[in-house]
Formats: sequence, C-alpha cells, structure tokens
Amino acid sequence: MDILIFVLALSILVLVHEFGHFFAAKITGVKVEEFGLGLPPKIWGKKMGGTIWSLNWLPIGGFCRLEGEDLTDKKFLKSSTSFVSKNPWQKGLIVLGGVLMNIILAVFVFSMVYAILGVPTDTDKVKVVGVAENSPAKEAGLMDGDWIKSVNGTVINSPSELTAEVVKYKGKIVILEIEGRPQGVPVQVRENPPEGEGSMGVAISNREMVKMKWYEGYKGVAAGFKEAYYWGKIIFEGVTKMIGSLLVGQSPKDVSGPIGMFEATSSINKNQGILAVIHFFGIVSVNLAIVNILPFPALDGGRIIFVLYELVTRKRANQKFEAIVNNIGMVVLLSLILLVTVGDVVRLLGR
Repeated sequence: MDILIFVLALSILVLVHEFGHFFAAKITGVKVEEFGLGLPPKIWGKKMGGTIWSLNWLPIGGFCRLEGEDLTDKKFLKSSTSFVSKNPWQKGLIVLGGVLMNIILAVFVFSMVYAILGVPTDTDKVKVVGVAENSPAKEAGLMDGDWIKSVNGTVINSPSELTAEVVKYKGKIVILEIEGRPQGVPVQVRENPPEGEGSMGVAISNREMVKMKWYEGYKGVAAGFKEAYYWGKIIFEGVTKMIGSLLVGQSPKDVSGPIGMFEATSSINKNQGILAVIHFFGIVSVNLAIVNILPFPALDGGRIIFVLYELVTRKRANQKFEAIVNNIGMVVLLSLILLVTVGDVVRLLGR
C-alpha cells in the first residue's frame, strides 16, 4: 500500500509540473509533440489532439516535448507553432510553467489540509507536540496534545518561557501543571540530553489547529501561501548550503533520492496518517519547484538563463551550444540521482 501511495503521489507531482509546461505551450501557440510520464524507453503511447501521450519505463520524472525544442534543427525557425520561434516572454512562460504549477499545487495541498484539520493559530499556551522515547517526559507520562500551564508554579505562556524556566532546574525535578489533570506531573530535567532532544524530551508549540467556518475558506488559502513560503525559504537555504558544500569538495549530508522519499512516506503514513502524507508531498512539490528554478543546465532555471540572454541581447543564443549545455546537464543530473540512490541503498544495507 505504501508503494502505491508513493508512486501515485510522485506521479501526480511530475504530471502537475509537466502540465504546467503543457498549458503554457498551448496558451502561447506552441505544438506539444509528446507528453510523457517517466523517461524512455516507451511502454505505451497514443496520439490524441495532435499530441502523443506516453507511459515510459523509467519512473523518475516526465517530460513535455515541444515542437522546435530540438534547438539544432533549424527547420523549426520558420514554424509559428515551434518553441524556438517564440519571443522571450513566451519562452519564459513555457519554461517557468512547471515551477508555477508546483507552487500552486503546494498551496492547494496545504489549504486542503488546513480546511480539514483547521488553521494553525498562535495561542498563549504551550502544547506538547512530540515526546521522545526513553525520555524523562515519556517516563512521566506526558503525551502529545498535553497543554503545559506552569512549571513549579510559574505560569507559562510561550515555548520560549517554558525553555527558559526549565533550564533553571537542570539535574532536578520540576512539577508541571497539565491542563485537565488534577495533580502536577513530576519530570526529571536532564543536564546533558541527547543531541536533538530537549532537557525533558518534549517537542512543544504554542499553536492550535482552529477549525474554520464554511465561509472562512480564505483563511486556509492564506495559511497555504504562508506554508509554501515557509518551506520554500527553508528548502532554498538547504539547497544553497548543499551547493556550497559541493563547491568546497564536501559531500552533502541528509540528501535522499526516491528510496529515501519512499522511506519517509511509509513512516509518515504509519505514524501520522494519510493527511500527513498529503502534507509531506505538498512540501515535496515546493522542493521540486525550488530545485527546478536553480540556474543549472537541463533544469528550468538553466533554460531561463538562455531566455534572459535573448531578452537582453535581442538575439538567440547559439542553438548548438545551448543544446550541448543542456545535454551535459541532463547527464550530470541523472548521474547525481544514481549516486544519491546508491547512497540510500548503502545506508539501508548498513542498518
């Protein structure tokens, strides 16, 4: 079941991205020769509406092949329905269409999840949103969803206040007042907690999911945009950090390919449910948009560089040079995907 969910979700992300290119091409009058899910060799294909719709063997992406996209074939320069014959603004819209659709999909996914679960709203209370295994909090019986009202009688209104108060009692026991419990809960405060865990072993937040009324759908959409921006910022910072590591000869850490994504999907589905999986793929959609906008050959960001060159100089870039650069970029990208996948396999075997 997890494999089916993963393949379906990943396929939707790829299809949405490629449909972005497809729709932009149609709007600008460019003929779409083939729309494919997966990469060749082809399993199945059928021509409908002037476009070949195909299913391919390599399930690591998809493509939208446009007329005149083969930049070395000069016969398309005179065709009004070819990509190469269009002006820079039209080319730019087609190139960025996939990125825009991934952002729209992410906002839609986040908005839908919020419509079901409620909109995250700041409160003046502190909620337990995670309890580490074998931690003092776990031993004391704290659970996800507990609201912490005070620490040793000191009222707590925010996560920072809780952290500041608890740190005063390292190595000692504190009494937490939990909403709905008649007695205080004693919790040991560790002096040297494991990396990634707090001194009590709890993850906390001051946000509560507030259900929207039927006419407040705009709140979910607004929260969806905020969420997309939040993850976009985090992913962009992570990607730039990874690129920086590569430039100084360091191997980037915490990078996963399809296998790592499947692991994450399976774990989230098991522990948090299908809505959490849907939310996760909203984040993946933002990730796909950020990665594709990078100015690297074969990616949308790499192709937009040539469009900008044409816009500024008012002349096309050398067609053969652009084709060679994009082909080299594709080989590098496929090699990186292979290396990351091998790394995932080695990591799994090493467990």
